[in-house]
Amino acid sequence: MKNNQSERKKSSMPLRINRKSFLGVVSLIAQELIESISTKFKLKKPKEEEVLSNVRLKAEPNNPNSVLSIIDNYAYKKTFLMNIGDEKGLLLENAINESKANNILELGVYLGYSTIRILKNLDKNSKLTSIESNKRFAEIASEIINIAGLSEKHNLIIGKSNEVISTLKEKYDFIFIDHWKDLYLKDLKTLEENDLIENNAWIFADNVILFNLEDYLDYVRSSPKYKSKFIPAKREYSKSHPDGVEISIFKNEV
Repeated sequence: MKNNQSERKKSSMPLRINRKSFLGVVSLIAQELIESISTKFKLKKPKEEEVLSNVRLKAEPNNPNSVLSIIDNYAYKKTFLMNIGDEKGLLLENAINESKANNILELGVYLGYSTIRILKNLDKNSKLTSIESNKRFAEIASEIINIAGLSEKHNLIIGKSNEVISTLKEKYDFIFIDHWKDLYLKDLKTLEENDLIENNAWIFADNVILFNLEDYLDYVRSSPKYKSKFIPAKREYSKSHPDGVEISIFKNEV
């Protein structure tokens, strides 16, 4: 019998960073350097604190779309934010609805933007667990999610994903991955090893082209455990820099 893994075709989507992707990464680095210098010399508050202030002042309480709009507006007009963004955010919402997921795991919260996009699409029987390693980001996210009126179905865990995952006790039928890029594959394998992924669970990974995540893509596209597809999109808050998401369906009966 032939080896299934060697027989499976990989996606035809090229993995090499093209010129526009390279420029996209360079532009992010430049923006982050400017931000770092500005905050170091106290020319401005950290952008995450500014976003929180804007949400406090301008958001309509218990209106998730109002909160999302304020965050998007800041990212487009002020400086880059490492959220999934509006274009890919809609892809995430569509995937949540299509999957009919009940128990979702989110790796990487930042300011709670994607968390809000997930929570606002959950029914009364569904819930979301999120892991964020940065304590201050988690505090900001928690307040923003509360302003959006979506805290009830949310469990936010502060800690490093590679340390928290092994302590989880439930299986998940949807996993959103958008944290440190070198941890995508490691954490996915840890979830597998700890039997935390439901059969037919959806794995939604962001930024797979922008950051050239060849190891992750090679794995989900060649492993018999997954049926995987790529959806092209622009990098968050960009009209030109290419990126995309990978959606993989897990099969534990191979």
